[in-house]
Amino acid sequence: MAIAFRTPVVIVLGRVGNELATWSANEGVSVLGNVLGIELLEELKVEKQITGHLAIASFGQYIIKAVDMGSRYGSYTLSGDALVRIPSRSNVDLKRYNDWFTIRNTFILIGDPASGYVNDYYPIICPYRVGDTLFINTGYTSASNVRVILTILGLLRNYASGGSISATCMCRIPSMPLEVALIISNKYLLFRTYMNEARTTPGNKYLVLLTKGGNVVSKYSTSNEPLNLVTNLLNEIRNL
Repeated sequence: MAIAFRTPVVIVLGRVGNELATWSANEGVSVLGNVLGIELLEELKVEKQITGHLAIASFGQYIIKAVDMGSRYGSYTLSGDALVRIPSRSNVDLKRYNDWFTIRNTFILIGDPASGYVNDYYPIICPYRVGDTLFINTGYTSASNVRVILTILGLLRNYASGGSISATCMCRIPSMPLEVALIISNKYLLFRTYMNEARTTPGNKYLVLLTKGGNVVSKYSTSNEPLNLVTNLLNEIRNL
C-alpha cells in the first residue's frame, strides 16, 4: 500500500480500528487498510491536538524527517550500520521539526524487536521523495527477518576494521529491497533481502555476493537463513 502527499507536508501515522491511517492538514484522514502487526501502532485521533504513533515531515531539498509521538512500542530506523530508535516525545509541535530525526533511504520499523513483544510481524513504513511529492510505502516484516538482518549487521561490524558498512532500503519498490554492504579496499560483500513480506517476490529471499576489483568471487542465492553463508564469505574476504 502507498499514499502520496504534495510537499511541503507534515503527516501523522496511526491506527484507526484495525487499519493503518494517515492525517495531514490538506488531505485529512486517509485509511490505508490492514497491516500485520497493526496493534503496535498508537491510535490516530484528530481532535484539538492531533495524536498518533509517528509524525513525518518533508519540505525542501528532498529532506524527510520523523519523530515518534510518545508511542508505547517506539519507532526504529537504520542509521549507518545499526537499528536506532527515533526520538520520542509525548507532546509534539507539528510546526517545529528542525530537530526531528532525518530519514535517509531506509525504512521505519514500528516496534522494538528487542522488547520481547511476542507477535510475529512488525509494520514497516518506507517514506521517499519524487520531485515535490512525498510517498509513504507501507507493509510488514517478520520478526525472524528482522533478527537475520540485525545479526548480519553485527557480523559485518565485527569484520569492518579498515572498511565501511552501508545499508540502503529501496523504498520506491513495493517489496522494499534492503542492501547491506561491507567495503574493504577493493573488496565488496553484499547482502540483499526484501523487507516487505506483504509482497511476494520471484526467486530466493536472500542474495549474498562477494567481489574483488569488480569481479565476482562468490555468489549465493537462498531462501534459507543465510548466516553461515555470510560468515563463510567474511572468512573468505580475509584471504583475498
